[in-house]
Amino acid sequence: MTTTSATALSRRSFLGLGALTAFASGAALVGCAPQPSTTLAETSIAEEPKNTNWVGEAPQIDDADIVNTLETDVLIVGAGNGGMACAASCVDLGLDFILCEKNAAVEAARGFFGVVNSDCTKAAGVDIDPLKLLNEMSRYADFKNDPRVTKVWIDESAEMKQWLDGIAAKKGLKATLCLHENHGDGGTDYYIPPISHVYVADESIEPGISLEKAGSIDLPVDWSRNVWLEEHLNEAGHQVTFEHKLVKLDRVEDGPVTGAIFETPEGYVRVNASLGVVLATGGYAANAAMTRELNPILGKCITGNAFSPSTTGEGIRIAMQVGAQFDSEPAPAIFNRGMVEPGVDAGYTDDSDTAMFSGQIGQNGIGSQPFMKVDRRGRRFINESTPYDNVVFSAAGHEGGVWCMVWDANAPKDVKRFATIGCSTGGMWMVNFETVDEWLEAIEQMMHADTAPIKKADTLDELADLLGFEGADKETFLAQVDTYNTAYDNQRDDEFGKEAYRLSELRTGPFYGAWFGGSLLATLQGLRIDEHMRVLDEQSRPIDGLFAVGDCSGSMYANTYPELLAANACGRTLTFGRHVARYLAGDFS
Repeated sequence: MTTTSATALSRRSFLGLGALTAFASGAALVGCAPQPSTTLAETSIAEEPKNTNWVGEAPQIDDADIVNTLETDVLIVGAGNGGMACAASCVDLGLDFILCEKNAAVEAARGFFGVVNSDCTKAAGVDIDPLKLLNEMSRYADFKNDPRVTKVWIDESAEMKQWLDGIAAKKGLKATLCLHENHGDGGTDYYIPPISHVYVADESIEPGISLEKAGSIDLPVDWSRNVWLEEHLNEAGHQVTFEHKLVKLDRVEDGPVTGAIFETPEGYVRVNASLGVVLATGGYAANAAMTRELNPILGKCITGNAFSPSTTGEGIRIAMQVGAQFDSEPAPAIFNRGMVEPGVDAGYTDDSDTAMFSGQIGQNGIGSQPFMKVDRRGRRFINESTPYDNVVFSAAGHEGGVWCMVWDANAPKDVKRFATIGCSTGGMWMVNFETVDEWLEAIEQMMHADTAPIKKADTLDELADLLGFEGADKETFLAQVDTYNTAYDNQRDDEFGKEAYRLSELRTGPFYGAWFGGSLLATLQGLRIDEHMRVLDEQSRPIDGLFAVGDCSGSMYANTYPELLAANACGRTLTFGRHVARYLAGDFS
């Protein structure tokens, strides 16, 4: 066994994003610091999941099996959005660190990230009420979150962006705020301030641009943040340590976490970290065993595999093996875009731990538009003008867990009037096309033409046949269209209360339809943390030396992802990654 310093280790160079770029949306797929809480143990939720068989036991690894031991101040596990932000912050703060990644390249980055009251926000004339936003986030979570944790993102995301701007500028990139209409969204009033920012390769870009332009296929949106953050590390003499898979945390009994053990092509490697271990390993969406146990509803309504294949949950499991507390309730991030052929049911294809969901398409963005949606009996079953996952969860109670959405030749102007927010808008989803034919050509090219099961017909009767409606179900479907057209004429939806501006008519051919299930992007149920990202034990006390950021961390979400607060997850991940580095550097007492 040999001992090597962090800077002397021979590291692997960047091998390119390659196949990981397909999962950019799932990498997970985004001010003044609050004072530390002295009452966290009294207020945290300490319940355990009903079944934790998926946690497993820590492996027994003899010291003789360790082929190398490294020493550092900070050990960061995972080179995704949170890990790269933490590492780059360590560089700028002068902290010694080792960054280990199980794959051969950094993870794909989420391009859009949520920031509260940034310089772009102010330049665009927008003023966000931070406490109103705090309570909106807590409302989404039924107040099962820790508001002190949420507040770190709200208070510090602007500082994080200013820091990130300095690195981005070296790449010729400039940040802008994605603006949207001031109207509400959905059948319930929501607070929807514009927080989504993105870097673009255009120095002339305005500090605030419309969501329509932000989603345009012509706008030079940057998706390579983790690549240029890696270059920032390299320029400072640091490299990512690739092909190091976390297998065990070293913890003194009832004491601190002192490091971790990794499986590598050369054998087991131990890394000792004097200041702490930062887990940035992502969620567990790609682990079917964990997902089945922790999110049983997903097997009834998900068809699309939009998550990163790297999100297998090992950071969560391994931390729990040394006594970490886990969020009591799931919080999946789901899109309503898992397009499938007629007759395909939602759910996993098999019972294995590596099973995938049944659909062949990860996501098709048209699915998030609030057009009329019906179940297999041909009936509407929800107000379609709601956050993405609402229709998904509702569909779980209907046959097959899927639904059919229908639109006509007026779709381009309908979509512009709908003015949805987040990634349901933009050029790829029709706003930049004058006709449906233009859009259909573009969307089919994006989905490799023959894999997008969108049905097209000259009449609604013919479309019903193509969509698989038969007998009484077909009659119900056609009657539902008449009822929907009447609602449009009256500008009033007496069935489910959809807003008038989100209604549309189905009268102008050609007509289009497709079947959808949910598309799973990420799981946001993670390790309970405090406002310094310190992982809590089962008594809600911080475990010395152990931190978590990003999707493997918890305390911020429950039940659902706040989808109308676009890009908040990536924003908190970047902010928390930077906060940990600043905390370890002594910026917070």
